[in-house]
Amino acid sequence: LIALGLFKKVAVADGLAITVDSIYASQGAVSSVDVLIATLAFTFQIYADFSGYSDIARGTSRLFGIPLMLNFRTPYFSTSPQDFWNRWHISLSSWLRDYLYISLGGNRGSVNKTYRNLMLTMVLGGLWHGAAWNFVLWGIYQGGLLCVHRIWSVGRESGKYLANAGGRFYGFASALIFLPFVVYGWLLFRAESWQQIVDFSTALVTLEGGGFGGELPKLSALAALPLLMLHDVLEYRHSNEETFLHRRPTPLRGLFYAGFIFCILLGLSNEGAQFIYFAF
Repeated sequence: LIALGLFKKVAVADGLAITVDSIYASQGAVSSVDVLIATLAFTFQIYADFSGYSDIARGTSRLFGIPLMLNFRTPYFSTSPQDFWNRWHISLSSWLRDYLYISLGGNRGSVNKTYRNLMLTMVLGGLWHGAAWNFVLWGIYQGGLLCVHRIWSVGRESGKYLANAGGRFYGFASALIFLPFVVYGWLLFRAESWQQIVDFSTALVTLEGGGFGGELPKLSALAALPLLMLHDVLEYRHSNEETFLHRRPTPLRGLFYAGFIFCILLGLSNEGAQFIYFAF
């Protein structure tokens, strides 16, 4: 767990930081390619940073015989907003559910009150990250996604929408359709100002021309991203069992561990950055 966490943080997150910062800190005009690449890079950066610190903390606690809860469960394979919050930052999402959503009344009241409780919970969850308008907007966006999904789920259960949909293909298609909504949410989360949200969103919608004008990712990130994606695909295929690697054949485990260590060594030349989560 410690090695996996260092791999995510040092190789992936720190290796992608320069690409993200070069676009989101820019003051000039940006192209749709700039926004797309920088936001995709941040999508992987924040996942590797957040889950990396969790893995390190959990691995360290295990050395003292203290088990901590699993905090991330392949969140980018989520098929819906509800599924995402069952997989992403589980300690925080569980706290929001138990101490905000349920305390506000949860789904025990009318339909409108349920939607109100969802929106209030996510807006307060956004404000928890900081007193900035982008976090408020991110909370509204996440709450809106949850409300729309709830409307869809109720309709589907009643037989109005795709009553017979299901199976592996439906799950794969749902994850593929939902992922862009997750990525756009990270644009709102990472933006430096309201004006930047408007400019970047406009660039995406209008397909503003131009090539990529930012910094390229570090070598460690380019080497580590395929390994990270392979690791998460295998973890997902093994029912999100985080110990799946422990029972693989020794040569396969050795290749993974060697890959982790190699990418960590590559990442030692990256400019160090504090964990993103420490800012909250």
